[in-house]
Amino acid sequence: MRLRTTAVALVGALTLVLPTAGSALADDGGAFNYTFLQDGASTSGQVSDLTEGRCHVLAVTDGASIEEVVNETDMVALLFDNQHCKGRPVATAGPGEMAGDFKAVAVRFESAEQEQKREDAAEAPAQAPAESDESEAGDEEDDDYIESTFRRLG
Repeated sequence: MRLRTTAVALVGALTLVLPTAGSALADDGGAFNYTFLQDGASTSGQVSDLTEGRCHVLAVTDGASIEEVVNETDMVALLFDNQHCKGRPVATAGPGEMAGDFKAVAVRFESAEQEQKREDAAEAPAQAPAESDESEAGDEEDDDYIESTFRRLG
């Protein structure tokens, strides 16, 4: 009887512990924490769903100022002043970085590689006009000079 009671207690304890252990193992430990002003008091929020490319609406009230964000993820956090994460971000926080003193209502996460590609595309200068037109014109002038020289000789 004592063995059966012990076994039931063990199974009950494992039932309580295993689901939380499984979720702890699945969690990479990263989170996006932020502090904002609400009615004059500092209020904290957290985003733990770090799905890349998904727009997360923050728990801030419209017009509330973000005091500080702490990006404890391995992705770049792009903060936006609209709920659809459209347009240019008002602030960014790389992995392990902090930022603050801006207004934002939503955040989207991107891998560091994606963010670098986006920045490179935004900073790329406009394509210079093709030099082929000028070089072809120069080649034609050279050809004319050579042909006129041979015409004089021949």
